[in-house]
Amino acid sequence: MDINNPATNILSEGLTESQVINAIEKSGYPLQNVIAESLIKEFYINEEWSYIDRDTKELRTIDILAYKNLYKRDIDSRVRPILNLLIECKKSDLPYIFFLTKNKPWLKEFPLISGLAKNKIKITTDDDTSSYTHSIQSALELNEHIFSSVPAYSSTFSKCARKGKDLELSGADSYNSLILPLLKSLIHFQNSTIPPKTAYYFDCNLLLGIAVLDAPMFSVEVKKSGNEYKMLPWVRVLKHESYEDDNRTDRSKLFTIDVVHKDFFDEYIEKFVLPFADDFSNLVHKHDSVIADGKAFIPKLGGTWYNNVESRLQPHNASSSISRSSSIWRAIFSR
Repeated sequence: MDINNPATNILSEGLTESQVINAIEKSGYPLQNVIAESLIKEFYINEEWSYIDRDTKELRTIDILAYKNLYKRDIDSRVRPILNLLIECKKSDLPYIFFLTKNKPWLKEFPLISGLAKNKIKITTDDDTSSYTHSIQSALELNEHIFSSVPAYSSTFSKCARKGKDLELSGADSYNSLILPLLKSLIHFQNSTIPPKTAYYFDCNLLLGIAVLDAPMFSVEVKKSGNEYKMLPWVRVLKHESYEDDNRTDRSKLFTIDVVHKDFFDEYIEKFVLPFADDFSNLVHKHDSVIADGKAFIPKLGGTWYNNVESRLQPHNASSSISRSSSIWRAIFSR
């Protein structure tokens, strides 16, 4: 006991210190502290970060918001990339069960990005009067990065619950307590970082929702020949959202949440997240004016609007320079 502790600061009769410690150990709070401690060397940490629940409009909290500035101060750029991790921690003696998808989806808006005036890039060319629209993520070809291809994907997951001596699956509770808070906090973060219409410089927030589990993670791959079962330390959970707003150009969106075992978390950050964030930062600096304006030019695009887009992106004002240059050469050759 601390020598400065007052005599009245004691447990009530009938309570023991072991009971209190046991309750603490069963909660997610010690895990939250461990994860925050592991991030503190690379990130700024905000524990119990608050957000507004989009359904109830109540103030709620997510365990950790960790962010890291990725922008290079010696580069004159209109866009500043920032990595943001929204993290929820859970502890359980019973396993979480992930049913794996047969095919990995094309994630045209992975990772989530916020803070920009436009979330798409309109591309024009000089050999076609059409214009082509890409999400920023697909224009930068982020879906081809190893960070997008390595993890297993799951659209359905559950958690085991006790039923007498046996176990049964309980899906609603695991979703409501783990995925839904992360999803709502990500949407709140996006909405809260919409820039003013007069902005010329922008923060480009790369957003990752991460659930950290101190629990067994068990995967199921359903096959005609028989299901395959194995333990996995990292699964990317997919959540499809539909919208009824007639003013939206996109009526649906596919969100992702990375579910990571606590003992794989450091490796997940160091080997996958940070290298991906560095590559993302380099691409944002390389194409800052394209991303800031939401416009780009690709010469002689033809029918290849979906291939090798990133390496061919040019600022949209390059089209006028090329047009002037072409006019000069036509004038010379016409003499």
